[in-house]
Amino acid sequence: MASQAQSLPKSDAPPKRHLRNYLLQPRFQLKYTGMVVGVTMIVASVLGYVAYDYSLGQTEALSIQMAFQPDLDPSVRDDLDGWAKAKDREILLSIVAGILLLSLTLGVTGILVTHKLVGPAHKLKNLLGQVRDGHLKIAGKLRKGDELQDVFLAFEAMVDELRRRQAEEVTLLAGSIERAKAAGTPEDVVKDLIGLHDRMKAELE
Repeated sequence: MASQAQSLPKSDAPPKRHLRNYLLQPRFQLKYTGMVVGVTMIVASVLGYVAYDYSLGQTEALSIQMAFQPDLDPSVRDDLDGWAKAKDREILLSIVAGILLLSLTLGVTGILVTHKLVGPAHKLKNLLGQVRDGHLKIAGKLRKGDELQDVFLAFEAMVDELRRRQAEEVTLLAGSIERAKAAGTPEDVVKDLIGLHDRMKAELE
């Protein structure tokens, strides 16, 4: 059974995306998205009210026009009145559905757009922590389409320069250790220098 489990091929499918993968900074992303959705809903509601009020005005005008036609068949008047009111309801439902659909679309778009900014910022924050801990090596790149590409390139250039300088210092320190040994420097001092050399070299790996 164990051998069968080990022989199973690894899946090359990309990892599943969950909402938490896009909400790296929920407070900022939801606040920004909420502001955009809120303003859009207010503007769309005002425009929708104007459109619905216009439709009601047309229905009222139709009712007044029919009232001045006493010879109009009552069944036709009722049909026209019912048709006008049905159109009013249809317009109202269309406006509400449109506002909800627009809000949902903008909400999803807002989260995706802010993720393009928050994702790189989150990665840079982690990389800065690694540099702070003495790891002068950048693992990975930003994804295509991410924001802060120029900031990441500047950070990458900074780390490369730090690596170059530290590599030079490691080389100089190695030469100093050899000269210290040849000069008969006490063993404990040489041991400390070797330890420093190894730590600095490990930061480059």
